[in-house]
Amino acid sequence: MAEGEKMLGITEAATRLHISPSLLRKWSDQGLVKTMKLPGSGYRRFTVAEIERKRRELGLDEQGA
Repeated sequence: MAEGEKMLGITEAATRLHISPSLLRKWSDQGLVKTMKLPGSGYRRFTVAEIERKRRELGLDEQGA
């Protein structure tokens, strides 16, 4: 992941994908969405680029969502 790239927490990332945070966690665990975990806390962070990639894959951009 590019240094300085904006990172999203799980709630904001899930909202952008119109899914629940628990589904996004599942996708992350399955390797369907790239993530990084913060040292110590283990909280997941997602790049804006990765979430936008997944939006395109899901067809959300074409629908204007």
